[in-house]
Amino acid sequence: MNKNIDMVNGGLFKKIVLFTIPIMLQGILQSLYNSADLVVVSNFAEESALPAVGATSSIYNVLLSLFLGIAAGVDVLTSFNYGRKNYENVKKTIDTAVIVAPILGIIVSIIGFFLAEPVLVLMDTPTEAGVLDGAVTYLKILMLGVPFTLLYNFCAAVFRTAGQTQKPFIYLVISGAVNVLLNLLFVAVFHLGVVGVAVATVISQILSALLILIDLLKKEGLFSFRFKKISFSWHIFGKMIAIGLPAGFQNGVFSLANSFLQAGVNSFGNDAIAASTAVSTVEGLMWVTLLSFQSTTMTFISQNLGAGKLDRVKKVFAITFMMSLVLGVILGVGTFLLQEPILKIFIKDNPAAMAYGYERLKMTFPIYFLAGIMSLLPGAIRGLGYSLPPSIISLVGACGVRIVWVYTVFEKYHTLAVLYLVHPITWIITDIALVINLIICYRKVKKRMNNIAINNKKEKLVKIK
Repeated sequence: MNKNIDMVNGGLFKKIVLFTIPIMLQGILQSLYNSADLVVVSNFAEESALPAVGATSSIYNVLLSLFLGIAAGVDVLTSFNYGRKNYENVKKTIDTAVIVAPILGIIVSIIGFFLAEPVLVLMDTPTEAGVLDGAVTYLKILMLGVPFTLLYNFCAAVFRTAGQTQKPFIYLVISGAVNVLLNLLFVAVFHLGVVGVAVATVISQILSALLILIDLLKKEGLFSFRFKKISFSWHIFGKMIAIGLPAGFQNGVFSLANSFLQAGVNSFGNDAIAASTAVSTVEGLMWVTLLSFQSTTMTFISQNLGAGKLDRVKKVFAITFMMSLVLGVILGVGTFLLQEPILKIFIKDNPAAMAYGYERLKMTFPIYFLAGIMSLLPGAIRGLGYSLPPSIISLVGACGVRIVWVYTVFEKYHTLAVLYLVHPITWIITDIALVINLIICYRKVKKRMNNIAINNKKEKLVKIK
């Protein structure tokens, strides 16, 4: 169960599957924190609780995603140095990550806490029935758990380098179960509404962070952490930021673009918000499922690149690309066919909200595999050592196009169908640009490695002479 996966030797397909499944389940469980909140408040709280919780998701993701992306820097640095057998830098990266994570988390918490109300007002969150007040309260409480969320994800990146993805998943299973139980206790029994689900989520986040940190403290050898023997490195921290911040920026602007779309949804009232919240929850589960291939691709490519095995880099990408494509088709089409029973999990006795939900589903889900490809490609590019280009592409292709669309096309043709049409448009544009960028980056890496090999041969010949 805890055996490390050797990424640079032997067959790849089975190892990629074994590596990816726990990451996939881990992402799903993290998303289920919010889903559990939605299901519980839709069944046991006042009617305004569902749109209140749903109205916060986009702004919460903007703040969190910006700094969570830095975990990608941890992943790439540890994986590349581990592949090169530079164990000193691996240790420095681990220590630096564990120290930096809660500090960055505190910064995000403070920013999010004080910006909660003005940003939600800016997004035209409805004030009737207490939706705005509930959303502000929910978001402020969630901000308290951000340091622990970042700590968990940074530590999970360390486990991925070690080839161990099972333990982070197990810790999320435990914390996820606690989250659901506390949701029911605080809302169904004590009738705390949005406050109850928010507090339950924060407690669960604290638990998952403590469990994974304790594991690192108990470990022996390279992939361990000791407060008494910290080897914090400003140089490593700089590299971590250089690689991870563009990734976080990409995630942040993607969430920011969705905030503009959410503002458009808000203009149609509470029924549209409730429907969008339900569909976004389902879509979020699909997104993190496909996003798991990004982590796998990035980690496997980084290690094999560090080991100088470029042939395996191509094989890794081919395998993860096909897996993402097939799973994206299955999930998207399957959800579209089962849209009614799925939406009824979140929407109770509200035909208007159901109709709004159908509108979004038919526009995006049958071709959702395009979103999966868009999530995979940046992982391959960052695994090759290029972090900034995919972020710029996402900024223009995803964020830029969506914002322009909202203020031009949607402004003129003010319907939800027109608003949701921007999803597939941005997926196609971004996918094409990312594929071109991947080819360019791969050729640069190949040329650089060929030059290194030629120079090494020349040096050997000189020594022989």
